[in-house]
Amino acid sequence: MEYQPSPFIFFLTLNERLPSTYYYLDKVFKELGFILVPVRVDQLQSLVSSTEQEQIVVISSVMNSQEFKLYHEKARGMLKYILKSKRISFMLLSSFSKLNDGKAYSLQKNYFFIRYPVDADKVARQIVKFYHLRSEQPLRWPGGKRAGVGNMV
Repeated sequence: MEYQPSPFIFFLTLNERLPSTYYYLDKVFKELGFILVPVRVDQLQSLVSSTEQEQIVVISSVMNSQEFKLYHEKARGMLKYILKSKRISFMLLSSFSKLNDGKAYSLQKNYFFIRYPVDADKVARQIVKFYHLRSEQPLRWPGGKRAGVGNMV
Protein backbone atom coordinates (compact mmCIF):
# COMPACT_ATOMS: atom_id res chain seq x y z
CA MET A 1 0.00 0.00 0.00
CA GLU A 2 1.51 3.29 -1.15
CA TYR A 3 1.58 6.30 1.18
CA GLN A 4 -0.37 9.29 -0.15
CA PRO A 5 0.41 12.57 1.60
CA SER A 6 -2.52 14.72 2.60
CA PRO A 7 -2.99 17.68 0.28
CA PHE A 8 -2.76 21.17 1.72
CA ILE A 9 -5.24 24.00 1.51
CA PHE A 10 -4.03 27.33 2.85
CA PHE A 11 -6.03 29.74 5.01
CA LEU A 12 -5.03 33.40 4.71
CA THR A 13 -4.88 34.94 8.18
CA LEU A 14 -5.38 38.66 8.54
CA ASN A 15 -4.70 38.89 12.25
CA GLU A 16 -2.31 37.39 14.79
CA ARG A 17 -5.15 35.30 16.23
CA LEU A 18 -6.82 32.66 14.11
CA PRO A 19 -10.55 33.30 13.64
CA SER A 20 -13.17 30.80 14.71
CA THR A 21 -13.89 30.16 11.03
CA TYR A 22 -10.44 28.58 10.69
CA TYR A 23 -11.07 26.03 13.45
CA TYR A 24 -14.40 24.93 12.04
CA LEU A 25 -13.09 24.67 8.46
CA ASP A 26 -10.02 22.83 9.73
CA LYS A 27 -12.23 20.18 11.32
CA VAL A 28 -14.28 19.77 8.14
CA PHE A 29 -11.22 19.56 5.87
CA LYS A 30 -9.57 16.97 8.15
CA GLU A 31 -12.64 14.78 7.78
CA LEU A 32 -12.17 15.04 3.99
CA GLY A 33 -8.47 14.16 4.18
CA PHE A 34 -7.05 17.66 3.71
CA ILE A 35 -4.85 19.78 5.94
CA LEU A 36 -5.77 23.44 6.42
CA VAL A 37 -2.60 25.48 6.94
CA PRO A 38 -2.71 29.10 8.16
CA VAL A 39 -0.54 31.51 6.17
CA ARG A 40 0.05 35.24 6.62
CA VAL A 41 -0.16 37.77 3.80
CA ASP A 42 3.58 38.35 3.77
CA GLN A 43 4.22 34.59 3.50
CA LEU A 44 1.90 34.14 0.54
CA GLN A 45 4.32 35.50 -2.08
CA SER A 46 7.17 33.28 -0.92
CA LEU A 47 4.82 30.30 -0.73
CA VAL A 48 3.87 30.71 -4.37
CA SER A 49 7.48 30.93 -5.50
CA SER A 50 9.02 28.27 -3.28
CA THR A 51 6.54 25.40 -2.97
CA GLU A 52 6.70 22.32 -5.16
CA GLN A 53 2.93 21.99 -5.13
CA GLU A 54 1.54 22.38 -8.66
CA GLN A 55 -1.52 24.30 -7.62
CA ILE A 56 -2.19 26.18 -4.42
CA VAL A 57 -5.68 26.76 -3.03
CA VAL A 58 -5.97 29.69 -0.60
CA ILE A 59 -9.09 30.52 1.39
CA SER A 60 -9.75 33.78 3.18
CA SER A 61 -12.67 34.68 5.40
CA VAL A 62 -13.90 38.21 6.10
CA MET A 63 -16.72 38.20 8.65
CA ASN A 64 -16.68 41.57 10.39
CA SER A 65 -15.67 45.18 9.82
CA GLN A 66 -12.28 44.75 11.51
CA GLU A 67 -11.37 41.88 9.17
CA PHE A 68 -12.74 43.92 6.25
CA LYS A 69 -10.34 46.74 7.10
CA LEU A 70 -7.38 44.37 7.52
CA TYR A 71 -8.13 42.57 4.25
CA HIS A 72 -8.42 45.86 2.39
CA GLU A 73 -5.15 47.19 3.83
CA LYS A 74 -2.98 44.06 3.77
CA ALA A 75 -4.19 41.49 1.28
CA ARG A 76 -6.09 43.22 -1.49
CA GLY A 77 -3.13 45.13 -2.93
CA MET A 78 -0.80 42.14 -2.98
CA LEU A 79 -3.47 39.84 -4.37
CA LYS A 80 -3.33 41.24 -7.90
CA TYR A 81 0.35 40.33 -8.16
CA ILE A 82 0.01 36.90 -6.61
CA LEU A 83 -2.94 35.87 -8.79
CA LYS A 84 -0.88 36.47 -11.94
CA SER A 85 1.20 33.39 -11.17
CA LYS A 86 -1.77 31.16 -12.15
CA ARG A 87 -0.54 28.58 -9.64
CA ILE A 88 -2.79 29.97 -6.94
CA SER A 89 -6.57 29.75 -6.70
CA PHE A 90 -8.00 32.27 -4.23
CA MET A 91 -11.41 31.79 -2.60
CA LEU A 92 -12.80 34.66 -0.56
CA LEU A 93 -15.64 33.96 1.85
CA SER A 94 -17.30 37.23 2.82
CA SER A 95 -20.57 39.06 3.30
CA PHE A 96 -19.04 42.35 2.11
CA SER A 97 -19.92 42.75 -1.57
CA LYS A 98 -17.31 45.52 -1.88
CA LEU A 99 -14.61 42.86 -1.67
CA ASN A 100 -15.85 41.01 -4.74
CA ASP A 101 -13.04 41.75 -7.17
CA GLY A 102 -14.24 39.17 -9.68
CA LYS A 103 -14.26 41.63 -12.57
CA ALA A 104 -10.72 42.76 -11.87
CA TYR A 105 -9.41 39.20 -11.74
CA SER A 106 -11.71 37.61 -14.34
CA LEU A 107 -8.88 37.08 -16.84
CA GLN A 108 -6.90 34.95 -14.42
CA LYS A 109 -9.88 32.65 -13.69
CA ASN A 110 -8.46 31.83 -10.29
CA TYR A 111 -10.40 34.21 -8.01
CA PHE A 112 -13.69 33.06 -6.49
CA PHE A 113 -16.06 35.03 -4.26
CA ILE A 114 -18.37 33.05 -1.97
CA ARG A 115 -20.99 35.09 -0.15
CA TYR A 116 -21.82 34.48 3.52
CA PRO A 117 -23.98 32.96 5.00
CA VAL A 118 -22.91 29.60 3.64
CA ASP A 119 -22.82 26.01 4.87
CA ALA A 120 -19.18 25.23 5.72
CA ASP A 121 -19.55 21.51 4.93
CA LYS A 122 -20.90 22.29 1.49
CA VAL A 123 -18.18 24.86 0.77
CA ALA A 124 -15.45 22.49 1.95
CA ARG A 125 -16.74 19.72 -0.32
CA GLN A 126 -16.86 22.13 -3.28
CA ILE A 127 -13.29 23.26 -2.60
CA VAL A 128 -12.09 19.65 -2.38
CA LYS A 129 -13.85 18.87 -5.66
CA PHE A 130 -12.26 21.97 -7.22
CA TYR A 131 -8.84 20.87 -5.93
CA HIS A 132 -9.19 17.45 -7.52
CA LEU A 133 -10.43 18.88 -10.82
CA ARG A 134 -7.53 21.35 -10.98
CA SER A 135 -4.95 18.70 -10.18
CA GLU A 136 -6.26 16.45 -12.99
CA GLN A 137 -5.93 19.10 -15.72
CA PRO A 138 -3.29 18.21 -18.29
CA LEU A 139 -0.21 20.38 -18.51
CA ARG A 140 -0.14 22.84 -21.41
CA TRP A 141 2.86 23.92 -23.37
CA PRO A 142 3.89 27.37 -22.05
CA GLY A 143 5.32 28.53 -25.40
CA GLY A 144 2.08 29.68 -26.99
CA LYS A 145 0.56 28.86 -30.38
CA ARG A 146 2.27 28.34 -33.66
CA ALA A 147 1.96 31.11 -36.22
CA GLY A 148 -0.53 30.59 -39.02
CA VAL A 149 -0.10 31.25 -42.74
CA GLY A 150 -3.57 32.71 -43.32
CA ASN A 151 -2.57 36.35 -42.80
CA MET A 152 0.42 36.24 -45.15
CA VAL A 153 -1.56 36.18 -48.44
